[in-house]
Amino acid sequence: MRLFVAIIAAVLILGAAVHANTPVVIPIFPNLKLTASQKHDRVKENPWAGVGQVVYGPVRWPTLTEFMPRAAKNNGCAMIICPGGAYIFESMSAEGYREARYFSHLGVSCFVLKYRIPEGKLPPGGVPLPLLDVRRAMQIVRAHAKQWHIDPHRVGIMGFSAGGSIASLAGVHWLPGNPEAANPLNRFSTRPDFLVLGYPLISLLPIGKQHDAFLLLGRHSPMDVQEYFSSQLNVDALTPPALIFYARNDKIVPHENEKSFYHALRRNNIAAKLIVFRKGGHGFGMGIKGTDSTQWPKDCANWLEKMGFFGRGSAGK
Repeated sequence: MRLFVAIIAAVLILGAAVHANTPVVIPIFPNLKLTASQKHDRVKENPWAGVGQVVYGPVRWPTLTEFMPRAAKNNGCAMIICPGGAYIFESMSAEGYREARYFSHLGVSCFVLKYRIPEGKLPPGGVPLPLLDVRRAMQIVRAHAKQWHIDPHRVGIMGFSAGGSIASLAGVHWLPGNPEAANPLNRFSTRPDFLVLGYPLISLLPIGKQHDAFLLLGRHSPMDVQEYFSSQLNVDALTPPALIFYARNDKIVPHENEKSFYHALRRNNIAAKLIVFRKGGHGFGMGIKGTDSTQWPKDCANWLEKMGFFGRGSAGK
């Protein structure tokens, strides 16, 4: 009997530990009027390609998944991570969860954003749904800064490919906090303190990847709308500093995307670093084994530390 009780107690303790280690998922807009089926995502595992979990559109229920550092390593920095997927799917594992685990180990509070995938048109308000989602995500993180031991002035956004497009748009089209807002979240600014952009789509003009532009803005969007949502044309003195990286053998996103955004930042005296790897192709996530693209996480950590975003703790240790 005593042995039986001991076994049951051990199972309960283990179950509690497993539950405690399960990442917390936070709805971005909990009051969205959706049915249960509309909140359900089409998820596919692609282990054969090393991609892991992929979420396919339509995504109507945006969320943040927490990856918190251990208390002893928490350096006060936070990062919202936007996976890529050409505005068709979201590569949650390869360009979200893996990066979150890596940087949370370095002391960064990470939040992987599952954003609403646009369906080939702008919503009535004229702001792309993914941009609305990442703005609200920034406000949620800042609103919980004290609870999560985060410095609200060291909250950045990391994005890959189409997720890099979202991140860059958040950096050029941000909203200041309104201290008089009825909704407490709207009292917080949506401006990221830094950007980390991996092989990002930047331009929605002909130099960009037009298929993605159609999916975000609609096939017949006016030129002024394309210009407004082309981040390289909207950089100003308040755009946050950025680290940008890509591989020279990327055949998907034209390199003019990364270069034009980098030069726009430098023209406005914004701290920026552009890293070009020899190999990695497009969508390399944490890097392709056997290529120099695997260096970017360490380069990123060193840049964040050098820029002062890591605060307490050390980047590469």
